[in-house]
Amino acid sequence: MHIDPGIVRALAIGLVFLMLYGGRLSKGSVKETAEGLAFTIKPLFAVARAIVLPAYLLFFVYLLMSHKQPVPWWMALLFVAAIALGVLQMPGTIVLTPMAITQRFWFRPLKVIQYNEVMSLHGIQGGRMIQVLGDNRIKITHTSNHSASVEFRQEIERRTGKRVIV
Repeated sequence: MHIDPGIVRALAIGLVFLMLYGGRLSKGSVKETAEGLAFTIKPLFAVARAIVLPAYLLFFVYLLMSHKQPVPWWMALLFVAAIALGVLQMPGTIVLTPMAITQRFWFRPLKVIQYNEVMSLHGIQGGRMIQVLGDNRIKITHTSNHSASVEFRQEIERRTGKRVIV
């Protein structure tokens, strides 16, 4: 049986769009941990990054092997730097502890804002993203990639006593 490359390409593009827009529609759920309420990345985004990043690397290696031309060292370095920048930009897990809001990342330092140090809560992109601004110049942003945005908004308003400004 012969598989048409055009059909495979169309299915791959359809799957990418389904993952992108399906992730926006899914809400995710908040997790109760020993530290407090944890707002992690939606599982669909985590799986997409776990699949797409290695596939992108394999595609780049395939191009290197199939063209049989030497790649300049600066282009390979630029490619690795772009991937490292993408990993650094991943949103961290937000935890609402009894005393503070914290955000943990893989490769960046921990962000902490005590509830009494919260200056304001801003709704960004029509309220889909919420930015918590502390008087210690720290910003913690609950993005659309994080789970349970409605629960986060309700809980952060309750714990700080401030309303989200849209």
